[in-house]
Amino acid sequence: MKLDKDARMGFLHAMNAAMVTDRIPDIQTQARDITKRQLQEWFTWMDRVFDIHRSNFVFRQPTPAELVEHATALKHSIRTCHLIYALIADPDFNEPDLTARLQVRIRQLQDAYDTFHDATLSDEDAEKILKQVFPE
Repeated sequence: MKLDKDARMGFLHAMNAAMVTDRIPDIQTQARDITKRQLQEWFTWMDRVFDIHRSNFVFRQPTPAELVEHATALKHSIRTCHLIYALIADPDFNEPDLTARLQVRIRQLQDAYDTFHDATLSDEDAEKILKQVFPE
């Protein structure tokens, strides 16, 4: 892979500027800001997942193939949330609002999964969860 000449020059200029300065960049703050931005994107993506969940699984009867895809998507989402949680729950990250929001999302995803895919969950319990998560 080749960088075009302008991109290489921009990169080299930035590297020279970083090497010339007496100050070391605040990498921790930069990493924290990037993580917060990515987490906001993750929350936006999860909003879409819940919209799809409501419109395709709560308000209509899904096909068996759709249920398999639904289970896979929710399991992946839950696992990814747990990985993100491990990162942001670090005391050095110190963003309790984001941590709390992610915990709520994990519970919502788990409830959505359990409602449709947990064989030990009774129909009555599933209906109760649906009413709690999606009040009419």
